[in-house]
Amino acid sequence: MKIGEQLQRQRQINHLSQSDLAEKLHISRQSISKWENGSTLPSFANVVAISDLFQISLDELIRGDADLMNKMENEHGTSKSADIVMYGVIIAVIGFAILKLIGVSGNALSDWFTLPIIVCFIGFLYSVRWRDFNKALTKSAVIWGAVWVALILVPEFYSFIQGFIEGNRDAGHALGVILTITLGISF
Repeated sequence: MKIGEQLQRQRQINHLSQSDLAEKLHISRQSISKWENGSTLPSFANVVAISDLFQISLDELIRGDADLMNKMENEHGTSKSADIVMYGVIIAVIGFAILKLIGVSGNALSDWFTLPIIVCFIGFLYSVRWRDFNKALTKSAVIWGAVWVALILVPEFYSFIQGFIEGNRDAGHALGVILTITLGISF
């Protein structure tokens, strides 16, 4: 149930008008009206005050209102996507500094990082609540995301296919040398 519906229900159970409730919460009647019709959401402080006033738990008051829960999660801090970027940059800078200090070359990194990248990506995919995530995506976000994935994958595909071709060429050359030595056939 949305917070507005729950608020209206609790207000009616307690025989309060919007004006009566507004007075008890020290806010305007218009704020109560906007909360009840869903055009705005109450702040965390007001949700706590409503919970106290009607003597119901916060869980009971906001359960089922994903918009309000998201607002409360993001009200005091950065968004989760900003946290991912910020922590990623911090970890990358620290990791770079450590690897430089121990003398690891850039060429070795691609070999070392392939498996951790795959494991982290799979972990990320499994930990996302896709139902909520999909609601937040716009068409432009999907396009930008698809281009981003393509930009990551194209070099990987190129490297994989090039390695496969070179590996077969080397294998073919080795086979030719073996046949030349054993059978006296040259290619």
